[in-house]
Amino acid sequence: MAEAKDIDDSLEFLRHFEKNTENPDLGSLIREKLSLDKKSLDLLGCQLIEDDFKTIAEANPLKSLSLLNLEQTGLNSSGLQPLRASDCFSNLANLSLANNNLDDEALFFLSKCKALTLLKDLNLSSNEIGALGAKVLSLAEGINSLERLNFSYNRLEPLGIKSLADSKLGRQLNEVDLRDTGIGDEGLRLLAQVPPLEKIIKIDLSDNGLTHEGMEALARSEVFPNLKVLILNNNHLGDDGVYAMAESLMFENLETLIMHNNGLTTDSAISLSTSKSITRLRTLDLNNNDLRAEGIEALVGSKNMTHMETLDLGENKIGPEGTKALAESPYCAGLKSLRLNNNNISDQGATALAHSTTLSQLESLYLENENWIHAQGIKAMAESNNLSSLRRLVLALNVIGDEGAIYLANSQQLSGLHFLNVAGNKLSPKGEDALQKSTALTSLQILEIV
Repeated sequence: MAEAKDIDDSLEFLRHFEKNTENPDLGSLIREKLSLDKKSLDLLGCQLIEDDFKTIAEANPLKSLSLLNLEQTGLNSSGLQPLRASDCFSNLANLSLANNNLDDEALFFLSKCKALTLLKDLNLSSNEIGALGAKVLSLAEGINSLERLNFSYNRLEPLGIKSLADSKLGRQLNEVDLRDTGIGDEGLRLLAQVPPLEKIIKIDLSDNGLTHEGMEALARSEVFPNLKVLILNNNHLGDDGVYAMAESLMFENLETLIMHNNGLTTDSAISLSTSKSITRLRTLDLNNNDLRAEGIEALVGSKNMTHMETLDLGENKIGPEGTKALAESPYCAGLKSLRLNNNNISDQGATALAHSTTLSQLESLYLENENWIHAQGIKAMAESNNLSSLRRLVLALNVIGDEGAIYLANSQQLSGLHFLNVAGNKLSPKGEDALQKSTALTSLQILEIV
């Protein structure tokens, strides 16, 4: 009986789309992409025409949708216009419109939609939205449940950010992605002037040309009093910007701080190590800066590292000396994931990690690219009882050779590994065969050799 009902439902579904669209394939496409419980429709990458969007907006069989993905479908303002009058999306909690051709006019239509009262997650990334579009959305009255907003890769600029932040919508958000939106230092100055956004716990401000001047203005404010996750990749904060952050009480609740490629040196590491407010970090990512061994020594010698679980210090020229300081730090005992790619740690650094008695909880270790680890360093790691918790080990683009591969293949201490990457290590069939036929690495699920 259940099977017969499913057939009837399918026929009714297809008849609806045959009756209401000139596109004979649309019904079949939606049927294919619709989840079995009819609550999720993922049309990612399916090129649709304007009439198709109108049909979808008016489709009664889609009334129970809670997730709709229209990324890369060719959606523009004309396609979005029917949504304004639609009541078919009254149960939507997650809507993605990323990577389309949406402009400020499209945001006007979206803001007028009365059926999005349950929407919690809205993705508008990579469109053509400007400051006016941000202002229009900020005035929307029907999106009262929205918690997460992705505006990345649009051109909101300072005025758009100010409109969003100084609005009812801005005050209800928990997470906002503003990566590459043209904020600049002026945008941070305007943000610093709005009343506290007490619900914001995560914000991404990457790729916005931010300097220490903008960060100094932001750090003096109280706009994000409960912020837990701050992402600032690919800006120009420099040591002065980090100093301003380290001295600011606004960042005292931070648990995750990510600052790739910001021109940071040893001084930034010292600022973080002596900060009296940034003391609760669980994740710190400073990849692609210039901390050097001296900076690492200061950082890992600080009690501020006590709660750290994930640490990324890749591409910081830390060398074996910095690696040794990290391996010996009593404040890094809680680390579960460590990345040190492109640091020239050498066999000496690898051996220091292997001999560490404080890194025994490590589950993921990334040592890829230009670390110049040979068989000698691998031997120390393979024979170490201190790395037995490792589940993921990445050694790509080193120089371990067949000898190092055999050490790994015979390691009882690394028997818990689930993932091992040794690509780019110039292994011959001998080394590859040893790893592929290993009787010691009994838990290995993924082995990447090439």
